[in-house]
Amino acid sequence: MKKIFIIGIMCVMGAMGAKAQFDETNNLFYHLVRTPQSNYLNPAFYPIKTTFYINLPGTELQFGSPLAMTDVIHYDKSSQTTVIDLDNILSCLSKENKFRLGANVNVFGFGFKVKNMFFTFSSRLTNTVNMGLPVSAIDALRVGNMNDDGTVRPVVELLSGDVVNATSYLETALGAAYSFDDLHLTVGLRAKLLYGVLNIRTDNTKLEFVTDPSMDSVTARMYYEVQSAACVPYDTATGFDINVGDLFNLGKANTGLAFDLGAKYDWGPFTFSLAINDLSAGIHWKNNVITWRPQGGQGVIEFTGMDVSSILDHGEMSTDSLSAYIEERLGNMTPTMVDSGDYWFAVPTKINLGASYSFAKMFRAGLLFHGQFDRGLLCKGNDGVENTFRFNTTLSCSVNLANWVEAVVGSSIVYDGESLDLFNPGFGLILTPGTFFQLYFMTDYVSSFYLTDSKAFNIKVGLGLLF
Repeated sequence: MKKIFIIGIMCVMGAMGAKAQFDETNNLFYHLVRTPQSNYLNPAFYPIKTTFYINLPGTELQFGSPLAMTDVIHYDKSSQTTVIDLDNILSCLSKENKFRLGANVNVFGFGFKVKNMFFTFSSRLTNTVNMGLPVSAIDALRVGNMNDDGTVRPVVELLSGDVVNATSYLETALGAAYSFDDLHLTVGLRAKLLYGVLNIRTDNTKLEFVTDPSMDSVTARMYYEVQSAACVPYDTATGFDINVGDLFNLGKANTGLAFDLGAKYDWGPFTFSLAINDLSAGIHWKNNVITWRPQGGQGVIEFTGMDVSSILDHGEMSTDSLSAYIEERLGNMTPTMVDSGDYWFAVPTKINLGASYSFAKMFRAGLLFHGQFDRGLLCKGNDGVENTFRFNTTLSCSVNLANWVEAVVGSSIVYDGESLDLFNPGFGLILTPGTFFQLYFMTDYVSSFYLTDSKAFNIKVGLGLLF
């Protein structure tokens, strides 16, 4: 009975992840004064010696987890076997751990200077997936339904709360910066229209096992809610119904507004800067909102054993009988689709506080503090807001190796809301042949150069034209 949960928990673990130790910002761009990408991090920044630039499509990939492969699996020299170390996994996790994946695409952008002002336009598609890895499920896999003193644990919780959420939205932005030359001060503002493409999240998800004191039976209590919203309607029979007219009708869209504020002050070779990005209530998901729930409400399944003779016929398994057996116990968990009310889902609000020092226009050292508020679902009524604050501090150095080659290296101290990670190196290379065509490659938050020890990385690749 102690191991009765192993198969079920392993299935759950296969669909879960852990909490990220990074954010979607590549901090090494912040102090690069010759690249337009720094403008995304602070609207008061724009590339020096550039009157007009065009950002061509670029891609950013993100990955983060509190667990490296070596935290889960390692080689035991004493037994000469490969083992899964559950105790070590539990020591690395907390109940709020998330596994995060992201893929962002810079679709198009440009900027131009008019006297003391610099104007920008940008559009990009942001995609994020967060999955939770419940610590209680790992602990149940380790000890089953028995306490350390040999007594039976009456209730074993495997899943609880919002397990998965995924968001995709298109961001279109207009920005402007103004330089007060006499004050050595530049201020910037950017307004963004957020167009929701897809949002999926789970609410009130719960899975727990209740063991009878006599250990003659186990009862499983299961409940789930999966809510989704999309830019186009969904039908169970036909799938997504794509109407091009509806895609461009903002009155029928899931939209939101966000604002970036920035400032920088130049004091000789020093530059001090501050930016608050994505000040927003988030995206109002009001159209094509659907919720899936179990047909029978909360599912309760009692397992007292299986009469295999009912599904065997002369040594052969009857698939019809097996299907009927599964349907009898899981039929009430079949999802039913219902219309659901609107809701708000926040985009992370970020703060950047930086300082840098330039040496003879060839070498620049910079320090950046980056904080991020992840608020998630903005609940109705007085249900409250789920808040997580993560931050990192990045020290970087950039060197102009030639008029068209710039290299940057750095390292970050990262706090993901639960723990500190003291060493996360990064490096990048910016090539500008002919002084107008720019190619950049940047990677940040590389927690380890060994794949089996790596917990996070952020990679960005793109092209641009400078004039």
